[in-house]
Amino acid sequence: MKRAMRIVRSTKSKPSHTRESKIGVANDYDGELHVTFEQTNYRHMKRAFIKTVLTTILVAGSSISIAQNMADALRYSQHRPSGTARDLSLSSATGALGGDFSFITTNPAGIAVYRSSEFTFTPALNYTKTDSYYNNLHSDDDKYSFPFQQIAFVGSYAPQHEVSSGLISTHFGIGYSRTNSFNRNSFIRGSEIYSSLLDQFVWNANEGKWNDFYNDLAYRTFLVDEDPDFPGNYMHAFEYVDYDEPDPLWGASDGVDQSRYIKERGRSGEYNFSFGANFSHMLYIGGSLGIHSFSYDKTSTHYETVSGGIENYFPEYYDFRYSEGWNGLEKYYFEEEIDVQGTGVDVKVGVIYKPTNQLRLGAAIHTPIFYTFDEEYSTDIYAEFFEITEHNLISGIETYPDDKEYGEFSYKFRTPMKFTGSAAYTFSNLGFISVDYEYVDYSTMTFKSKGSGIDNIHSFTELNDNIKDTFVGTHNIRVGGEYIVSNQVALRAGYGWFGSPYNSNHFKSDDKHYTISGGLGYRIDNMTIDFAYMLRNQENYISLYDAGHVHVDDKPLANIETKNHQVAITLGWRF
Repeated sequence: MKRAMRIVRSTKSKPSHTRESKIGVANDYDGELHVTFEQTNYRHMKRAFIKTVLTTILVAGSSISIAQNMADALRYSQHRPSGTARDLSLSSATGALGGDFSFITTNPAGIAVYRSSEFTFTPALNYTKTDSYYNNLHSDDDKYSFPFQQIAFVGSYAPQHEVSSGLISTHFGIGYSRTNSFNRNSFIRGSEIYSSLLDQFVWNANEGKWNDFYNDLAYRTFLVDEDPDFPGNYMHAFEYVDYDEPDPLWGASDGVDQSRYIKERGRSGEYNFSFGANFSHMLYIGGSLGIHSFSYDKTSTHYETVSGGIENYFPEYYDFRYSEGWNGLEKYYFEEEIDVQGTGVDVKVGVIYKPTNQLRLGAAIHTPIFYTFDEEYSTDIYAEFFEITEHNLISGIETYPDDKEYGEFSYKFRTPMKFTGSAAYTFSNLGFISVDYEYVDYSTMTFKSKGSGIDNIHSFTELNDNIKDTFVGTHNIRVGGEYIVSNQVALRAGYGWFGSPYNSNHFKSDDKHYTISGGLGYRIDNMTIDFAYMLRNQENYISLYDAGHVHVDDKPLANIETKNHQVAITLGWRF
């Protein structure tokens, strides 16, 4: 039997609203006022008690399991090299070439191809534009940055007397190259959506996965409540309960309008120490030690409001919340901030072999990068409710938690190994064409706890199992070519295609990523000037939230297209 609205008439005046209470301000009915405020105090005492218990039990492990996720793993593992202009113009299809410091990041044997010493540095301009499509609405945003992409010195040593076989020369190099840029602004918005970020909070609460940063914060803000008919089960403020249904029902008749603004800043880079040797101008071997730095800052603000205003709820929604003495939800903001700093180390080894003067074959292995990360993290919620009276809906009732939630975490992370095979063919003095094949198995990404606490170890084990189930190995292809116009001028172009790291059953398996590039090289005596332009295009599907009871087909996915335009100039001196 459907619940009927309780009507209790009163001549008493309405009590004034206070932020400490969401219950009570909607009830000006005789005989109900005292009971209502008792309910209010009970809810607050109960929430305080639950918060204390949950904090004691879960603070050691639950926040870490939430703070790190699979998106972080990809961010730490995927590199978007942006070194010298020559490397950029060839889309990094350089594993069999050598003679350029950025080529060493693909195959360290390339250092042994040098015939002289060299110093280079590369300033650049980046422009990143994002277009989002979410439930048939389009939004865009952009960001300019001016990174310093590369600086390096390579030294070459040859015996005093010339030799044509055996050890011809040895080489060493030291330098810095940027391996990724995270500077991007993204704005996503959609309307009339019949699911909510609060679905994720409720799902975790019903699964017993409480944490201070998400569902507990929403619970203290009255965005999440216990189902009054089934204590221990939870519902959110866009829902209501009907006696004819076993689960809470969606209340907003036209859904909710959602938007999310994401501001990202940061970069990763590698300090590279390389060594190599040239044997008979046929075999080149090399190795490098990389010291990696990582810095990432992200602020994400999620906003939801009732489509069409507070009058657009089903009548049963007002009935239920009025009978319980609860207010209705008008809108809320949820903000996350993350600041990650990390350092890591890896080793690369490679070889280049020339079976003929025209053909070069290369191979390289990159060990995982062994990172240590320190992370600061915070979340905050602000919500506005409306009062439900016998005859009116009154908007503008504010509520928010006592304090913003902060956390600090430290952990370890291991990226996948990387294997590269390369081939290049030169056409006398006309130029060359080069192809690289790269394999990376992202299912091997691994988080590790820095401590020995069983909660942390369990959380990371669960996360690592999810990584194994979600990600696969990728096959990446890069192609580049150079045409020598004259002794001073060379034209270059490149293309790169990168496979999706998600398995074929995942909704992100259709993500796309490719690069198109071109450039110009100019030589004056011992000085080189290289110009490059690269378009890096990425198309990704993202879910703004996840919940076990909201199937991916029942919630819209946002399509994000990111176009990164890079312009770089490299100045070099050989001696």
